[in-house]
Amino acid sequence: MIHNIVTSISDRLDEYVKNKLSLTDDAVIISSIVDIKGNVNQDIENKICVFLLNIEEEKVTKNVSSQIPGVRNPVTMNLYLMFSAYFSNFNYLESLQYISIVIEFFQNHNYFDNLNTPMLSNRVDKLYAEFNNISMDEINKLWSNIGANYVPSVSYKIKHARFDGTELFENIPNILGRTR
Repeated sequence: MIHNIVTSISDRLDEYVKNKLSLTDDAVIISSIVDIKGNVNQDIENKICVFLLNIEEEKVTKNVSSQIPGVRNPVTMNLYLMFSAYFSNFNYLESLQYISIVIEFFQNHNYFDNLNTPMLSNRVDKLYAEFNNISMDEINKLWSNIGANYVPSVSYKIKHARFDGTELFENIPNILGRTR
């Protein structure tokens, strides 16, 4: 289910960026910044790279009274996504423009459901996007742990992803950097 949510939102963002900048090639890629050996992934150059930062259980929506032995209750999760603009040094201002477009996109599209996000699984009722503040100390540790130098980036919390424990296999088209 996580792969469907990330892919669906990224696809909408990609269409938004392409329309905004009159591009024909994909502008958004779902990928890690670096490969397992620590080398920068060449596929992310001059694109917005989307990757999962964290998954947390949404404690507020957890209903303690419904904890019946043997009954599988849905779990509501929040997904933290990072959107980074990886451009070479001479295109630094372009990377800032792309990050600004990501922020603009989420200002205008902070609610996702099956009607406005067609690739989103029918099992997903609704999702909300909320700006995720990351402190300077946390961002320093994050990029250090990733093994890359900081690039302009912004993080969003995708709220209320419900998992009911059933398997979900969605047929997701293979778009640049996206695998099934």
